[in-house]
Amino acid sequence: MKDKTYIDRIIKYAKKIGRYMEGVDSFTVFEKNEEKVDAVILNLEQIGETAKKLSKKTQQDYPSIHWPSIIGLRNMISHEYEGIRLNIIYDVATLNIPELLSKLDL
Repeated sequence: MKDKTYIDRIIKYAKKIGRYMEGVDSFTVFEKNEEKVDAVILNLEQIGETAKKLSKKTQQDYPSIHWPSIIGLRNMISHEYEGIRLNIIYDVATLNIPELLSKLDL
């Protein structure tokens, strides 16, 4: 039951990122908007933190999702915040988050 709650949280955070990225049509627009950058980064960190709590079985129930990458991004954000490359965050927000949602939000 906990894992269902965790998956629901990951979906919630991913949808928030989607809303934050509405109207952002380029990396330049993204990087110049400090509030959007901070909001997206916070929610990516929350996705990774929640993913760490998933059981191995639940992770295996979604074999097309590369959970170690999600958790690794969280670790990078948490421990290397000043060294985050915003182009990577932008790509994750615009490419990987919609893909993650399509795999989870069935």
